[in-house]
Amino acid sequence: MAKINPKDFNDTNSKKSSTAVTDGVTSINESADYIDELVDTLVTSCCSELDTYIDYVKTLLDDVDTPISDVELDDIVLTIPTLLYFTGNAQESMGIREDISKMEETNKYNNTFMYAEGTVQAKQAFAKLQTQNEALTSMVYQRACKKIKLRCDYALEILQSTKKILSRRLAELELSKNSLNRDKSN
Repeated sequence: MAKINPKDFNDTNSKKSSTAVTDGVTSINESADYIDELVDTLVTSCCSELDTYIDYVKTLLDDVDTPISDVELDDIVLTIPTLLYFTGNAQESMGIREDISKMEETNKYNNTFMYAEGTVQAKQAFAKLQTQNEALTSMVYQRACKKIKLRCDYALEILQSTKKILSRRLAELELSKNSLNRDKSN
């Protein structure tokens, strides 16, 4: 194993290295922001109605001074499944696009590899380099599908919680009715 010479890390090299790292981080953040923007555009095209409704539910929850009414709970229980129906359909369509993008990436990789010259490693490296855009496209669709699925999963959690609250309220109402009936009969 090679020994590290402390003289190799003088102030000049340290500053150059620091600048290179900062530039690298900046470049990665810019690329990530661009990819995030693409993914968010795709997700919004599928989830905008669901997002808007979940924001509405959040405003109901944020208003701690006013408890959520039974009518609002009923609305949540009826609306979320309807929105999930359409969002789920859009998620499947996005999944088709993801599959197609993966196929295109694989086809281009295979064709590039087949016609490249050199060793197997050189062909692999060349094909991978030539399919970077297709790989990014596949990644965008994959991330969009994951985000859409997460939103659907979270909406289902809200739905299940709402059903529990509504069931508890109905049980309390039934209990109070039974208690009133017993009091009247005595």
